[in-house]
Amino acid sequence: MHLCFDHVYSVQIVGDSLLRIIAYFLQVLGDCCYMMPPKRIKYCRSLPPDVLSDLPDNVIDVILMCLPCKDAVRTSILSKKWRYHWCRLTKLTLDSSLWVTKKDLLSPTVKFTKIIYQLLPLHEGPITKFTLNIGFLESCPEIGNFVSFLSRKDIQHLVLHLSWKMLYKLPSSLFTCSQLRHLTLRNCLMLPPSAFQGFDMLTSLELCNVKISSVLLETLISHCPVLGQLVLNISDILSIIEINAPMLRSFDFRGDISSICLKNVPLLVKVSLVGDDMRAENLDFAKVFESCSALEHLYLDFFNTMFFDDYAEAPTRLPFALNSVKRFYLPHIMLADSHKLSFALFLIRSFPCLEYLEILVLSFLFSGYFSYFLDPQ
Repeated sequence: MHLCFDHVYSVQIVGDSLLRIIAYFLQVLGDCCYMMPPKRIKYCRSLPPDVLSDLPDNVIDVILMCLPCKDAVRTSILSKKWRYHWCRLTKLTLDSSLWVTKKDLLSPTVKFTKIIYQLLPLHEGPITKFTLNIGFLESCPEIGNFVSFLSRKDIQHLVLHLSWKMLYKLPSSLFTCSQLRHLTLRNCLMLPPSAFQGFDMLTSLELCNVKISSVLLETLISHCPVLGQLVLNISDILSIIEINAPMLRSFDFRGDISSICLKNVPLLVKVSLVGDDMRAENLDFAKVFESCSALEHLYLDFFNTMFFDDYAEAPTRLPFALNSVKRFYLPHIMLADSHKLSFALFLIRSFPCLEYLEILVLSFLFSGYFSYFLDPQ
Protein backbone atom coordinates (compact mmCIF):
# COMPACT_ATOMS: atom_id res chain seq x y z
CA MET A 1 0.00 0.00 0.00
CA HIS A 2 1.39 3.36 -0.97
CA LEU A 3 0.27 6.42 0.99
CA CYS A 4 0.73 9.95 -0.32
CA PHE A 5 0.57 13.17 1.68
CA ASP A 6 0.47 16.69 0.33
CA HIS A 7 0.70 18.20 3.77
CA VAL A 8 4.45 18.70 4.41
CA TYR A 9 3.98 19.17 8.15
CA SER A 10 2.22 15.81 8.40
CA VAL A 11 4.95 14.03 6.48
CA GLN A 12 7.62 15.43 8.80
CA ILE A 13 5.83 14.26 11.93
CA VAL A 14 4.66 10.84 10.83
CA GLY A 15 7.61 9.68 8.75
CA ASP A 16 7.77 6.95 6.15
CA SER A 17 8.58 4.22 8.67
CA LEU A 18 5.38 4.76 10.66
CA LEU A 19 3.30 4.80 7.50
CA ARG A 20 4.81 1.47 6.43
CA ILE A 21 4.02 -0.02 9.83
CA ILE A 22 0.40 1.16 9.66
CA ALA A 23 0.01 -0.10 6.09
CA TYR A 24 1.48 -3.51 7.00
CA PHE A 25 -0.67 -3.79 10.11
CA LEU A 26 -3.85 -3.06 8.14
CA GLN A 27 -2.94 -5.72 5.58
CA VAL A 28 -2.43 -8.28 8.35
CA LEU A 29 -5.93 -7.62 9.64
CA GLY A 30 -7.62 -8.54 6.36
CA ASP A 31 -11.34 -8.72 5.89
CA CYS A 32 -11.88 -10.67 9.12
CA CYS A 33 -11.60 -7.57 11.30
CA TYR A 34 -13.50 -5.20 9.04
CA MET A 35 -16.55 -3.70 10.77
CA MET A 36 -15.93 -5.87 13.85
CA PRO A 37 -16.61 -4.12 17.19
CA PRO A 38 -13.39 -3.53 19.15
CA LYS A 39 -14.43 -5.82 22.04
CA ARG A 40 -14.73 -8.83 19.71
CA ILE A 41 -11.30 -8.44 18.11
CA LYS A 42 -8.85 -10.99 19.51
CA TYR A 43 -5.26 -11.90 18.87
CA CYS A 44 -4.54 -8.59 17.11
CA ARG A 45 -1.02 -7.25 17.10
CA SER A 46 -0.43 -3.86 18.71
CA LEU A 47 1.87 -1.00 17.83
CA PRO A 48 3.80 0.98 20.46
CA PRO A 49 1.13 3.16 22.14
CA ASP A 50 3.51 6.08 22.59
CA VAL A 51 3.99 6.25 18.79
CA LEU A 52 0.32 6.13 17.78
CA SER A 53 -1.35 7.86 20.70
CA ASP A 54 0.92 10.88 20.58
CA LEU A 55 0.08 11.79 17.00
CA PRO A 56 -1.77 15.11 16.68
CA ASP A 57 -5.41 14.89 15.60
CA ASN A 58 -4.76 16.75 12.36
CA VAL A 59 -2.08 14.21 11.37
CA ILE A 60 -4.45 11.33 12.05
CA ASP A 61 -7.07 13.08 9.92
CA VAL A 62 -4.61 13.36 7.01
CA ILE A 63 -3.71 9.66 7.31
CA LEU A 64 -7.35 8.58 7.36
CA MET A 65 -8.26 10.75 4.37
CA CYS A 66 -5.51 9.06 2.33
CA LEU A 67 -6.82 5.57 3.12
CA PRO A 68 -9.71 3.76 1.43
CA CYS A 69 -12.80 3.74 3.62
CA LYS A 70 -12.33 0.05 4.41
CA ASP A 71 -8.83 0.60 5.80
CA ALA A 72 -9.83 3.80 7.59
CA VAL A 73 -12.37 1.79 9.61
CA ARG A 74 -9.74 -0.84 10.42
CA THR A 75 -7.53 1.77 12.11
CA SER A 76 -9.99 1.75 15.01
CA ILE A 77 -7.95 -1.03 16.65
CA LEU A 78 -4.57 0.69 16.42
CA SER A 79 -4.99 2.44 19.78
CA LYS A 80 -7.66 3.98 21.99
CA LYS A 81 -7.06 7.37 20.43
CA TRP A 82 -7.67 5.95 16.95
CA ARG A 83 -10.71 3.85 17.89
CA TYR A 84 -13.45 6.23 16.81
CA HIS A 85 -11.40 8.78 14.92
CA TRP A 86 -12.61 7.50 11.54
CA CYS A 87 -16.17 8.28 12.68
CA ARG A 88 -15.42 11.97 12.28
CA LEU A 89 -14.15 11.86 8.69
CA THR A 90 -15.69 14.63 6.61
CA LYS A 91 -15.01 12.90 3.27
CA LEU A 92 -16.21 9.37 2.51
CA THR A 93 -16.07 7.17 -0.59
CA LEU A 94 -18.08 3.95 -0.76
CA ASP A 95 -17.46 1.65 -3.71
CA SER A 96 -17.08 -2.03 -4.57
CA SER A 97 -13.87 -2.35 -2.53
CA LEU A 98 -16.09 -2.37 0.56
CA TRP A 99 -18.13 -5.44 -0.25
CA VAL A 100 -16.22 -7.45 -2.85
CA THR A 101 -14.00 -10.11 -1.24
CA LYS A 102 -12.56 -13.44 -2.35
CA LYS A 103 -15.19 -15.47 -0.51
CA ASP A 104 -18.54 -13.77 -1.00
CA LEU A 105 -21.50 -15.68 0.41
CA LEU A 106 -23.97 -12.80 0.10
CA SER A 107 -25.00 -11.05 -3.08
CA PRO A 108 -23.19 -7.71 -3.60
CA THR A 109 -26.45 -5.77 -3.22
CA VAL A 110 -27.31 -7.41 0.11
CA LYS A 111 -23.76 -7.05 1.37
CA PHE A 112 -23.65 -3.38 0.39
CA THR A 113 -26.91 -2.67 2.21
CA LYS A 114 -25.69 -4.45 5.33
CA ILE A 115 -22.37 -2.59 5.39
CA ILE A 116 -23.72 0.88 4.70
CA TYR A 117 -26.34 0.70 7.45
CA GLN A 118 -23.72 -0.56 9.91
CA LEU A 119 -21.21 2.12 9.03
CA LEU A 120 -23.23 5.32 8.73
CA PRO A 121 -24.96 5.33 12.18
CA LEU A 122 -21.50 5.37 13.78
CA HIS A 123 -20.49 8.55 11.99
CA GLU A 124 -20.34 11.78 13.96
CA GLY A 125 -20.26 15.36 12.74
CA PRO A 126 -20.62 16.76 9.21
CA ILE A 127 -19.92 14.97 5.92
CA THR A 128 -18.87 17.59 3.39
CA LYS A 129 -18.00 15.23 0.53
CA PHE A 130 -19.55 11.85 -0.21
CA THR A 131 -19.05 9.54 -3.19
CA LEU A 132 -21.18 6.44 -3.77
CA ASN A 133 -20.24 4.20 -6.70
CA ILE A 134 -22.50 1.17 -7.10
CA GLY A 135 -22.65 1.21 -10.89
CA PHE A 136 -21.94 -2.51 -11.26
CA LEU A 137 -24.54 -3.83 -8.83
CA GLU A 138 -27.24 -5.96 -10.44
CA SER A 139 -29.92 -3.81 -8.83
CA CYS A 140 -29.93 -0.53 -6.97
CA PRO A 141 -30.61 -0.93 -3.24
CA GLU A 142 -32.93 1.41 -1.41
CA ILE A 143 -30.91 4.53 -0.62
CA GLY A 144 -33.71 6.86 0.48
CA ASN A 145 -32.84 6.73 4.20
CA PHE A 146 -29.18 7.02 3.34
CA VAL A 147 -29.68 10.21 1.28
CA SER A 148 -31.89 11.60 4.03
CA PHE A 149 -29.03 10.94 6.46
CA LEU A 150 -26.64 12.92 4.23
CA SER A 151 -29.08 15.82 3.98
CA ARG A 152 -28.73 16.27 7.75
CA LYS A 153 -24.92 16.17 7.57
CA ASP A 154 -24.38 19.48 5.73
CA ILE A 155 -23.32 17.66 2.56
CA GLN A 156 -21.59 19.98 0.08
CA HIS A 157 -20.13 17.65 -2.55
CA LEU A 158 -22.24 14.64 -3.55
CA VAL A 159 -21.46 12.00 -6.21
CA LEU A 160 -23.98 9.21 -6.88
CA HIS A 161 -23.06 6.60 -9.51
CA LEU A 162 -26.00 4.21 -9.36
CA SER A 163 -26.59 0.87 -11.07
CA TRP A 164 -26.50 1.17 -14.86
CA LYS A 165 -28.98 -1.71 -15.24
CA MET A 166 -31.90 0.30 -13.95
CA LEU A 167 -32.84 3.94 -13.44
CA TYR A 168 -33.37 4.55 -9.74
CA LYS A 169 -35.77 7.35 -8.80
CA LEU A 170 -33.93 9.80 -6.58
CA PRO A 171 -35.54 10.36 -3.17
CA SER A 172 -37.09 13.75 -2.48
CA SER A 173 -34.66 14.23 0.42
CA LEU A 174 -31.92 14.97 -2.13
CA PHE A 175 -33.63 18.24 -2.97
CA THR A 176 -33.45 19.36 0.67
CA CYS A 177 -29.62 19.40 0.65
CA SER A 178 -29.43 23.18 0.75
CA GLN A 179 -25.64 23.30 1.29
CA LEU A 180 -24.74 21.49 -1.95
CA ARG A 181 -21.91 23.04 -3.99
CA HIS A 182 -21.14 20.12 -6.33
CA LEU A 183 -23.58 17.47 -7.54
CA THR A 184 -22.81 14.53 -9.86
CA LEU A 185 -25.55 12.03 -10.76
CA ARG A 186 -25.33 8.96 -12.99
CA ASN A 187 -27.99 6.41 -13.99
CA CYS A 188 -31.09 7.69 -12.23
CA LEU A 189 -34.53 9.23 -12.64
CA MET A 190 -34.79 12.82 -11.47
CA LEU A 191 -38.19 14.23 -10.47
CA PRO A 192 -37.80 17.34 -8.29
CA PRO A 193 -40.82 17.97 -6.03
CA SER A 194 -43.10 20.85 -6.99
CA ALA A 195 -41.98 22.81 -3.91
CA PHE A 196 -38.30 22.62 -4.92
CA GLN A 197 -36.78 26.11 -5.09
CA GLY A 198 -33.35 25.16 -6.44
CA PHE A 199 -29.84 24.80 -5.04
CA ASP A 200 -28.79 28.33 -4.09
CA MET A 201 -25.13 27.40 -3.52
CA LEU A 202 -24.56 24.87 -6.31
CA THR A 203 -21.54 25.78 -8.47
CA SER A 204 -21.15 22.58 -10.52
CA LEU A 205 -23.70 20.08 -11.84
CA GLU A 206 -23.02 16.88 -13.80
CA LEU A 207 -25.80 14.64 -15.12
CA CYS A 208 -24.96 11.45 -17.02
CA ASN A 209 -27.67 9.07 -18.22
CA VAL A 210 -30.18 10.88 -16.05
CA LYS A 211 -33.80 10.75 -17.14
CA ILE A 212 -35.42 14.15 -16.70
CA SER A 213 -37.88 16.13 -18.79
CA SER A 214 -36.68 19.15 -20.75
CA VAL A 215 -38.93 21.45 -18.71
CA LEU A 216 -37.63 20.15 -15.37
CA LEU A 217 -34.02 20.34 -16.58
CA GLU A 218 -34.49 23.96 -17.65
CA THR A 219 -36.05 24.75 -14.27
CA LEU A 220 -33.30 22.99 -12.35
CA ILE A 221 -30.53 24.90 -14.16
CA SER A 222 -32.24 28.28 -13.89
CA HIS A 223 -32.80 27.75 -10.15
CA CYS A 224 -29.08 27.38 -9.47
CA PRO A 225 -28.10 31.08 -9.46
CA VAL A 226 -24.33 30.61 -8.97
CA LEU A 227 -23.89 27.61 -11.28
CA GLY A 228 -20.48 27.93 -12.94
CA GLN A 229 -19.88 24.47 -14.45
CA LEU A 230 -22.44 22.28 -16.21
CA VAL A 231 -21.91 18.80 -17.69
CA LEU A 232 -24.78 17.05 -19.48
CA ASN A 233 -24.55 13.60 -21.07
CA ILE A 234 -28.19 12.99 -21.93
CA SER A 235 -29.25 11.19 -25.09
CA ASP A 236 -33.04 11.11 -24.86
CA ILE A 237 -33.92 14.83 -24.82
CA LEU A 238 -37.07 15.27 -26.91
CA SER A 239 -37.37 19.05 -27.06
CA ILE A 240 -35.18 22.15 -26.99
CA ILE A 241 -33.53 23.08 -23.70
CA GLU A 242 -32.83 26.75 -23.06
CA ILE A 243 -29.81 27.16 -20.80
CA ASN A 244 -30.42 30.14 -18.54
CA ALA A 245 -27.37 30.39 -16.29
CA PRO A 246 -25.92 33.90 -16.00
CA MET A 247 -22.89 32.74 -13.93
CA LEU A 248 -22.02 29.74 -16.14
CA ARG A 249 -18.38 29.64 -17.31
CA SER A 250 -17.94 26.04 -18.55
CA PHE A 251 -20.42 23.83 -20.41
CA ASP A 252 -19.89 20.24 -21.63
CA PHE A 253 -22.64 18.50 -23.56
CA ARG A 254 -22.97 15.10 -25.22
CA GLY A 255 -26.16 14.28 -27.09
CA ASP A 256 -28.26 15.97 -29.75
CA ILE A 257 -26.65 19.40 -30.14
CA SER A 258 -29.73 20.68 -31.96
CA SER A 259 -31.67 20.40 -28.67
CA ILE A 260 -29.43 22.97 -26.94
CA CYS A 261 -29.99 26.73 -26.88
CA LEU A 262 -27.49 28.77 -24.87
CA LYS A 263 -30.02 31.46 -24.08
CA ASN A 264 -28.55 33.48 -21.22
CA VAL A 265 -24.87 32.71 -20.62
CA PRO A 266 -23.00 36.06 -20.72
CA LEU A 267 -19.95 34.71 -18.84
CA LEU A 268 -19.58 31.39 -20.70
CA VAL A 269 -15.92 30.93 -21.69
CA LYS A 270 -15.48 27.21 -22.46
CA VAL A 271 -17.88 24.98 -24.43
CA SER A 272 -17.53 21.33 -25.46
CA LEU A 273 -20.24 19.88 -27.72
CA VAL A 274 -20.19 16.23 -28.81
CA GLY A 275 -23.08 15.32 -31.10
CA ASP A 276 -24.62 11.86 -31.00
CA ASP A 277 -27.18 10.56 -33.53
CA MET A 278 -28.07 13.96 -34.97
CA ARG A 279 -29.57 14.98 -38.29
CA ALA A 280 -27.72 17.87 -39.93
CA GLU A 281 -30.88 19.65 -41.04
CA ASN A 282 -31.77 20.18 -37.38
CA LEU A 283 -28.53 21.96 -36.55
CA ASP A 284 -28.87 25.69 -36.00
CA PHE A 285 -25.65 27.09 -34.57
CA ALA A 286 -27.09 30.60 -34.53
CA LYS A 287 -29.57 29.34 -31.95
CA VAL A 288 -26.91 27.40 -30.04
CA PHE A 289 -24.47 30.31 -29.73
CA GLU A 290 -26.81 33.30 -29.65
CA SER A 291 -25.74 34.41 -26.15
CA CYS A 292 -22.07 33.38 -26.18
CA SER A 293 -20.43 36.80 -26.40
CA ALA A 294 -17.64 35.79 -23.96
CA LEU A 295 -16.85 32.39 -25.54
CA GLU A 296 -13.09 31.78 -25.89
CA HIS A 297 -12.61 28.00 -26.16
CA LEU A 298 -14.81 25.77 -28.34
CA TYR A 299 -14.56 21.99 -28.80
CA LEU A 300 -17.03 20.71 -31.40
CA ASP A 301 -17.40 17.09 -32.49
CA PHE A 302 -20.20 16.29 -34.95
CA PHE A 303 -18.67 13.02 -36.25
CA ASN A 304 -21.95 11.17 -35.63
CA THR A 305 -24.06 13.75 -37.45
CA MET A 306 -26.00 12.33 -40.40
CA PHE A 307 -25.79 14.24 -43.68
CA PHE A 308 -27.94 13.21 -46.63
CA ASP A 309 -27.25 13.76 -50.32
CA ASP A 310 -30.06 16.28 -50.69
CA TYR A 311 -28.80 18.36 -47.75
CA ALA A 312 -28.14 22.00 -48.66
CA GLU A 313 -24.70 23.47 -48.03
CA ALA A 314 -24.00 25.22 -44.74
CA PRO A 315 -24.35 29.03 -44.71
CA THR A 316 -21.25 31.15 -45.24
CA ARG A 317 -21.04 32.33 -41.65
CA LEU A 318 -23.13 32.96 -38.54
CA PRO A 319 -25.44 36.00 -38.62
CA PHE A 320 -23.22 37.42 -35.88
CA ALA A 321 -19.48 37.23 -35.23
CA LEU A 322 -18.10 35.55 -32.13
CA ASN A 323 -15.16 37.89 -31.63
CA SER A 324 -14.01 36.36 -28.33
CA VAL A 325 -13.30 32.85 -29.67
CA LYS A 326 -9.54 32.26 -29.48
CA ARG A 327 -9.19 28.46 -29.63
CA PHE A 328 -11.19 26.04 -31.77
CA TYR A 329 -10.87 22.23 -31.60
CA LEU A 330 -12.47 20.21 -34.39
CA PRO A 331 -11.93 16.43 -34.16
CA HIS A 332 -12.99 13.64 -36.53
CA ILE A 333 -13.11 15.47 -39.85
CA MET A 334 -12.90 13.35 -43.01
CA LEU A 335 -11.46 15.16 -46.02
CA ALA A 336 -13.81 13.25 -48.32
CA ASP A 337 -16.89 14.49 -46.46
CA SER A 338 -17.77 17.77 -48.18
CA HIS A 339 -20.76 18.44 -45.92
CA LYS A 340 -18.74 18.38 -42.70
CA LEU A 341 -15.94 20.37 -44.30
CA SER A 342 -18.42 23.08 -45.28
CA PHE A 343 -19.70 23.15 -41.69
CA ALA A 344 -16.15 23.50 -40.40
CA LEU A 345 -15.40 26.42 -42.75
CA PHE A 346 -18.72 28.04 -41.88
CA LEU A 347 -17.74 28.12 -38.20
CA ILE A 348 -14.13 29.18 -38.76
CA ARG A 349 -15.32 32.20 -40.76
CA SER A 350 -17.50 33.19 -37.80
CA PHE A 351 -14.49 33.49 -35.47
CA PRO A 352 -12.58 36.53 -36.81
CA CYS A 353 -10.21 36.70 -33.82
CA LEU A 354 -9.30 32.99 -33.81
CA GLU A 355 -5.71 32.41 -32.64
CA TYR A 356 -5.42 28.61 -32.43
CA LEU A 357 -7.05 25.93 -34.56
CA GLU A 358 -6.70 22.17 -34.01
CA ILE A 359 -8.21 19.63 -36.42
CA LEU A 360 -8.12 15.83 -36.26
CA VAL A 361 -8.26 14.59 -39.85
CA LEU A 362 -9.52 11.06 -40.44
CA SER A 363 -9.28 8.92 -43.55
CA PHE A 364 -9.03 5.24 -44.37
CA LEU A 365 -5.24 5.53 -44.69
CA PHE A 366 -4.36 8.35 -42.33
CA SER A 367 -5.29 9.77 -38.97
CA GLY A 368 -3.53 12.74 -37.48
CA TYR A 369 -3.74 16.13 -35.83
CA PHE A 370 -3.13 19.44 -37.50
CA SER A 371 -2.80 22.45 -35.25
CA TYR A 372 -2.25 26.04 -36.29
CA PHE A 373 -1.49 29.27 -34.53
CA LEU A 374 -3.21 31.97 -36.54
CA ASP A 375 -2.24 35.58 -37.07
CA PRO A 376 -5.25 37.74 -36.08
CA GLN A 377 -4.24 40.17 -38.81
